[in-house]
Amino acid sequence: MARFVPRATAPRGVVNTIAAVVGLVALAAAQVASQDPPSHRGFTFSAGTCELGPQFCASATQKDWTAAEIALVSGALDEIAGTNLGRRIIDGALSNGFRTIRRFARAARLDGGGGYQAEAATVATTHHDEASGIRTIDLTDRFFERQSLRDQFSGPAGYLLTTEVLAHELVHAVDMDQRYSGTELFRRGVRLGMPATLQADVDAANAERRALVAAGRHGDDWYASRSFAIVRLRGRLPSLHALEGYREAFAEIGAHLVLDANARAQFEPRVIQYFTQSVSGTQ
Repeated sequence: MARFVPRATAPRGVVNTIAAVVGLVALAAAQVASQDPPSHRGFTFSAGTCELGPQFCASATQKDWTAAEIALVSGALDEIAGTNLGRRIIDGALSNGFRTIRRFARAARLDGGGGYQAEAATVATTHHDEASGIRTIDLTDRFFERQSLRDQFSGPAGYLLTTEVLAHELVHAVDMDQRYSGTELFRRGVRLGMPATLQADVDAANAERRALVAAGRHGDDWYASRSFAIVRLRGRLPSLHALEGYREAFAEIGAHLVLDANARAQFEPRVIQYFTQSVSGTQ
């Protein structure tokens, strides 16, 4: 398998991004030093909270934001908002009540015994707790481990993996309760089923990816996911992650329609139309 190799020289788009990040770091540092909670494009940056109880917090571990982390996520929001579709996704997430981005060391899930177990591999989650009325996007240490990694299939510069993850979670916020990804129309368009021989290859590729993640080789994991989708699935879906269910497929398709200039030439027209109309509120 080809390995992720950092480029020796930064493309022009990356240089411009670095300059923008320097300005965002200065702004974020000023916000952190002030009394007001840091915010950007309608989202407030908050440390994790304990509405799910002390055992949840003991497993997830709340963290405060650093100025560099705020700058990274602010830059990702700016890049997503750089397209009309991206702005509609952000507006949809905000309209659904997702106005806070929280910081945890790791994710935690409810286990069968009523307690919480840490999920060390989880990068980000879209969380809504109806009992407390909290709707947030939660980022973990795993998210920030990817901050220097770029996609190799989306143009000369390639999007930052952290930007793709955030766009993916924002689409989940728009698709709350699978309003759009749970329809028969979307399922017929995406068609996640496949022949047994191809499914066996998918299972083998995912097993390899799990080993790469366990070894901390996040760039190699992403390369494996994207290259399999583009070569073996012929670009019909953007990544192996999209095969994990229709909810994940909807989020991956949306994130790549925003960030990958090649996506519109690869996805089926009816899938592009369905996603665009869903986010626009005309579906």
